[in-house]
Amino acid sequence: MSDLPPAVTEAIEWYAQRTSGHFDESAQRALEAWLAADVSHRQAWVALQQRLARTLGPLAERQGTTQALRASHGRRHLLRGALGLGALAVGTQLLTVPGAPLHARWGADLRTASAQRKTFRLEDGSSLLLNAESSADIDVHATARRVSLLRGALMATVQQDLARPFVLACPWGESRLYGGACVLSMQARQPQLWALDGPLELQAPLQRTTLQAGQGVAFDGQLWQPIAPRHIDQRSWVRGLLEVHDQSLASVIEHLRPYHRGILQVAPEVAELRISGVFSLDDSRAALHALRDMLPLRITHYLGYWTRIEHA
Repeated sequence: MSDLPPAVTEAIEWYAQRTSGHFDESAQRALEAWLAADVSHRQAWVALQQRLARTLGPLAERQGTTQALRASHGRRHLLRGALGLGALAVGTQLLTVPGAPLHARWGADLRTASAQRKTFRLEDGSSLLLNAESSADIDVHATARRVSLLRGALMATVQQDLARPFVLACPWGESRLYGGACVLSMQARQPQLWALDGPLELQAPLQRTTLQAGQGVAFDGQLWQPIAPRHIDQRSWVRGLLEVHDQSLASVIEHLRPYHRGILQVAPEVAELRISGVFSLDDSRAALHALRDMLPLRITHYLGYWTRIEHA
């Protein structure tokens, strides 16, 4: 990595360690000390976060992105590609890291298929509800409880255990709670975290914050920020619904895709039309028809598999 500035190289190394699954409190303190030691360290870290949000965000639902970050060889090359070569290079890295392309879909500990929500029971008595086309790795044993979301979204209902915090992680940070429930989503390019029952602590480089029940935050490329009034409610999928507030049609379709069998294509001329409403996830065709009733859309189905949405 001699072609990158030293601070950037060190930021990549820190990020790779954070996503390795073996990053404890002492390592977190060391990272915070490194960030405080020089302004260039903080600048490099923020630049890395911004580029990852732009480059890995659109790839969050592609197989293997997080596994490539978790593999000691793959994550450094993937991060370097994200900084220097952009999304095309990162996509190439996903295909060249051994084992990476299929892990999130086929190799993860827990996973769901299209149009499927499923509950998994953990050894500690906690449960995970995975959204459609989601996957996660789990590490629950006598001294630790950790779940890493690889793609999609999940709701964790956590059995109280004051000796073992329940850690729910994604590449942009992790939450810690000792009991209660929360939702973590990596869908549609913007990670969201919601506290549903009881408080949780969010830990990420550059910030720590506590969320009370009913509070949510979204990652904006640098920091986790309070959920804006205009948003897609990432909690509503738990009830089989898609609740949106003044969002683009393209964003709504992104959330429908895991529940739609086949290809959903949105024409550019309608992608930015704004919409608010509540739609059924379990009947994607009914949701599309509702969108057509609310917006000037023409929806055409080809061969029972390809659906195109255009201006009427």
